[in-house]
Amino acid sequence: MNKAASPSAAHGGSILRGALASLGVRLLDLPSRYGFHLLIAASLGVIESGRFYIVFSTVVALSGFGRLGIDRALTRQLAVDTASGRDSAVRPAIWSAQRLVLLASTGASVILVAGATPFARFVLHKPDLALPLMLSALTILPQNIGTTLAGALAGLHRIAYSQMIYSWLWPAIFCVGAIPLMVVGQFSVINALVLIATSFALTAVIGLVLLRHFAAPFPHTGATAPENPHFLAHGLSFFTLELTQLLITSAPSIALGIAASAQATGLFALAWRIALVITLLISGVTGMTAPKFAALHAKGDLHGLNRSAAQAIGLVLCLALPVTGCMLLFPGYMLSVFGHGYSQGAATLRILAIGQLVAACFTGMPELLGMTAHMAALRKINALSLAVLLVGLAVLVPMAGSVGAAIATSLAIALNAAAAAWAAHRLLGIIPLATVWHGLRARLQPARTGGP
Repeated sequence: MNKAASPSAAHGGSILRGALASLGVRLLDLPSRYGFHLLIAASLGVIESGRFYIVFSTVVALSGFGRLGIDRALTRQLAVDTASGRDSAVRPAIWSAQRLVLLASTGASVILVAGATPFARFVLHKPDLALPLMLSALTILPQNIGTTLAGALAGLHRIAYSQMIYSWLWPAIFCVGAIPLMVVGQFSVINALVLIATSFALTAVIGLVLLRHFAAPFPHTGATAPENPHFLAHGLSFFTLELTQLLITSAPSIALGIAASAQATGLFALAWRIALVITLLISGVTGMTAPKFAALHAKGDLHGLNRSAAQAIGLVLCLALPVTGCMLLFPGYMLSVFGHGYSQGAATLRILAIGQLVAACFTGMPELLGMTAHMAALRKINALSLAVLLVGLAVLVPMAGSVGAAIATSLAIALNAAAAAWAAHRLLGIIPLATVWHGLRARLQPARTGGP
């Protein structure tokens, strides 16, 4: 055996096993997150759920300005520190990042409370949403604290716990708390928002307990370590990626809330949540591989980097193809499960599914650019993707409602993923999708030629 190649091969195998384990944990998203959306859709109806998603999408977008990408910068920094043996830098990095997020999140909450009334009245033209928007500000601080704790856990390679805090724990808590409200007939937009804030707060407490436990082996230092990064500067580059993802998730519902009816918003919101099953698969695998990308790049192992990225793409495609097929073939049936009237969003779901399939073909490529410190390229790609999204929404939503929002969203998703893959090839010389294709051909070749 070639000894030089052995470490990469072994490391690549561990990536695949870890990604499968990460996906297994992330599948907890299905009952929790989709239980959350099912409760909203079934209990509130098309119009009221549309009102809820206008508020929810607004606070999701604004919450990103309370993180500024610092959670992702922290993941990368801790992965590099632990791979390089700089254990003394771990604790200072964590607490430095948390302080910045606490300050930024407080500012974002104040802005939302102060701007809720004019935004609801003059932008959304729905003045009755002012109070829900103010209450939604309660979610920003606990959500962002929990997200930063999850970023730290990911950087320490505690992926299952990280994804629990990032993803599925808060909707699971929400579902448990929502059942009594439904039984007594008190499930409303206002109560749902208060329950979301409570769920995020409990999740942040659990995340803090976990991080204290897993950070225990690392030494305490009295001052910031010399290599401790300036998280605000590093985080802003990651923030362009996060802002792109946040706006792709939330801007269509906000645009529909401004230029279309609450019903159109409700139809798009539910179709989008179903299509996000593919994002769940992508983020589940990326959550495992992103810190590995940083560690492999720090070691200069480009072969291992390409192999790991190819394994991530191949795994997601194997899982995403049948799910996407169901969305394309049976969209009306999938939507009707959530209640009467939602099947009208069938065309919207088909368009969104196509965009998600393109993203699956380039799984983890934007994150790979960030984790390998190619920030300038990442910023340019994200700026272009945002321009396509916002221009597309401005032009297509007034013309075609939820279908127009779906077209703009899918175009932005496809552009972001494909451009990141091209940049990774240009800057790092890797082509993971081609590696997946060649590996597939190599497996199929014996079957076609009749070989063993």
